[in-house]
Amino acid sequence: MNEFRVCRVCGYEKGFHVYLREQEKGHKIGLICPSCGQSFDVGWIVADLDESAEKGTKFE
Repeated sequence: MNEFRVCRVCGYEKGFHVYLREQEKGHKIGLICPSCGQSFDVGWIVADLDESAEKGTKFE
């Protein structure tokens, strides 16, 4: 099974950044390649987001 962690445009292989875009029924969550900047709409929508985000685990 192939993982969707490689950019289909530039071939960057270390995953993606995410973006949150406000829309009528919540927030759309999408992916952005940190190498070339290409964005990908994968169909994720979150109904409501809190006003502030809590600090979580730091991954290295």
